[in-house]
Amino acid sequence: MAQQDRSFVGEGIIYARAYQSNDALIDIGNCDVFSLAFQTERATLRNFRGGGGNRNVREQVTDVTATIGMYDITAVNLARVTRASVKDVLAGEVTAEVLTCKGIEGELIPFKNLPDLSAPVTLVTAADEALAAGTDYLLTPHGIIVIGSGLITDEGIKATYTKQATSVIHMLAGSQVELELYIAGLNDAQSGEPWALRPRRVKFGLISELPVFGTEYLKLEASAELLADPLVTATDISKFCEMHMVKKAA
Repeated sequence: MAQQDRSFVGEGIIYARAYQSNDALIDIGNCDVFSLAFQTERATLRNFRGGGGNRNVREQVTDVTATIGMYDITAVNLARVTRASVKDVLAGEVTAEVLTCKGIEGELIPFKNLPDLSAPVTLVTAADEALAAGTDYLLTPHGIIVIGSGLITDEGIKATYTKQATSVIHMLAGSQVELELYIAGLNDAQSGEPWALRPRRVKFGLISELPVFGTEYLKLEASAELLADPLVTATDISKFCEMHMVKKAA
């Protein structure tokens, strides 16, 4: 029987949901890496009967881990790898928001929310004296920058504006989450032949760095631990992960 070409170049889409939930499996975005790793602990019994070598060996799995690389920087993905909580801010009008400042030229005075610059922005002094754009300040997507020797002083200002809908990621204010993953894969070396990988219970680790400045596309590269799923009780089914591959006839 001739040997078939079964070379493999994997790509696909990773879906996730909370472990042990009936939530929908949701696409987590563009990922260039998902790799599994297995660590073992090896114990040997030397052969003392002559000739050297070992009489027996025992190798036990100690860790089942994964590495993932995510290019879609969503609030949910960030939270998963920075152990964060996420609070959603609804769009709406903010009236007379009190902001402290020094009134120094070039000073940035950020608003408490990201402003919608397509809507009117009104600024006044602490004494309700109107401030003028281009004379007292420059409007930016984050707030204002003080210019000249205008009316902005260390007594502060009040801002009325429309806030954008945002997600606020509070890093290290949450806890590790356990996920169920489904990887809908295609084998690019076999004309897009489908395959699937199902890690049953995955706990994401903390990202080692978050390079928010750079010249390359930001990638969230994090480790994860595949834990034994206690819901799997059958002895012939993996508690960790299963892979589905098309079986080709000879």
